[in-house]
Amino acid sequence: MKRNEYRRLGAAVLTALMLTAVSTAEAADEGKAVPGTAAATVQQALEHPGKQVNFDNMLLAEKLPAAPETAPAESIQIDLKGAVSTAIQNNRDIRISEYALTQAEAAVSEAAAAKNPALGYTFSASRNRSEGTNATTGRTGVSIRNSYSNGLNVTWPLWTGGRTEGLIDAARYQRDAAEEAVYLSEADTKLNATSAYYQYLEAINLEDVSRESVENLSSHLTNVQQQYNAGIVAKLDVLSSNVSLANAKQEYITAQNTKDVAEANLNNIMRLPMSTKLIPTDTNFPEPEFTITMDQALAIADKNRWEILQAEYAYKAAKEQVRVAKSGYLPTISVSGGYNWDDDDFPGFDNEGWNISGGLTWSLWDGGATDAQIKSANAAAKSAKESLEQIRESVALEVRQDYLNILAAKEKIRATEAAVAEAEEAYKIATVRYKSGVGINLDVLDAQYNLNAARTNYITAMYDYNVGLATLEKALGIPAVIRAENEK
Repeated sequence: MKRNEYRRLGAAVLTALMLTAVSTAEAADEGKAVPGTAAATVQQALEHPGKQVNFDNMLLAEKLPAAPETAPAESIQIDLKGAVSTAIQNNRDIRISEYALTQAEAAVSEAAAAKNPALGYTFSASRNRSEGTNATTGRTGVSIRNSYSNGLNVTWPLWTGGRTEGLIDAARYQRDAAEEAVYLSEADTKLNATSAYYQYLEAINLEDVSRESVENLSSHLTNVQQQYNAGIVAKLDVLSSNVSLANAKQEYITAQNTKDVAEANLNNIMRLPMSTKLIPTDTNFPEPEFTITMDQALAIADKNRWEILQAEYAYKAAKEQVRVAKSGYLPTISVSGGYNWDDDDFPGFDNEGWNISGGLTWSLWDGGATDAQIKSANAAAKSAKESLEQIRESVALEVRQDYLNILAAKEKIRATEAAVAEAEEAYKIATVRYKSGVGINLDVLDAQYNLNAARTNYITAMYDYNVGLATLEKALGIPAVIRAENEK
């Protein structure tokens, strides 16, 4: 490039930079966003003609379509037994697992059908045209012949080298695993319904605690206001009591919302209308006895837990697949027979005949396919064995954790039970002392706070204990449904 060309290029670049600086300065003077900056990016987004964000508040009732008429909310009494029974009867996961069991049972029948003789019927029809010369007359002519045939054929595989038997046994183990899946779905549903029911009880009791706190602080504020009007206490007592009451009201609103959410959750698990009002027959938590030992719990779980049984069936089915793969080395034997008719006229039943045959088929070399199948099946069986042991270890850990959680919850019940009694007594003393002019306002507020905490901890401990028992019951593999003998 020549020197003059370099000079022209430099002048053009300098001019562009100067114009950019001028436009930037003018934009800054006019209060506009400088091109290429973050402010310019936001401004471009706001002014984009094709994508305008909807900021219209569609939550306003007048902007929404009219709501459909709904039936009035129904109120029903409910207890734990009714909640769990309703959930199990209506649960979709249980139905899905039952359909899967039906499919697995059909697969067993399908596999077993391979051992039975197969009967088939065949019909064929044909029309042939031929042209030839008559050896006697020497004339050339065309002949057309119709042919019809019918046949019944029976084929019976007598031995398949263990392949059919292996497939049948594998299908049976898979059916057994599908049956365990039904029991597992029922147990999951029972645990979910139990947890939701106790969660609803917990929310009801915590709402009572919050409501009583509001009532106590309201009564205390009235007393503080009277003493302030009489000039006995300072304005600070009124202000701090007001703040405590406002906080208590906020907690009460939260508790009411938590109860409503818990009620809707329980309705959902039972598949009842969400607006159904549930009235527990008893809002107190039970405290069932718990005497099983850790070793007993571990032994029961190892014997009954559905996941372990499913893994055992999967391992047995995998071993049957090894047997199926090895059948590729062995011959197969079958017999067949049939009866047939054929004729030139439809439907072709004039000429009859029969046949019986037997045969042996043996693949002497398949290029290594059987070896590969056996290797794959052996690997799958070993993998299933490892999965079984892994599940056993996981179940043992789960049982141990659930067992220890129950013990901890039981100890918390005793501790919080005593704390509630002491907190109630402390609140009474603080209230009397303040009314008598001996105590201070902070003592009453602290006593009320401690009383709320003690009652909340007690309710939570009772919830943890009851849900912990239900969780351990499921971890042990205790069936959720007792079936009649003819249904097993």
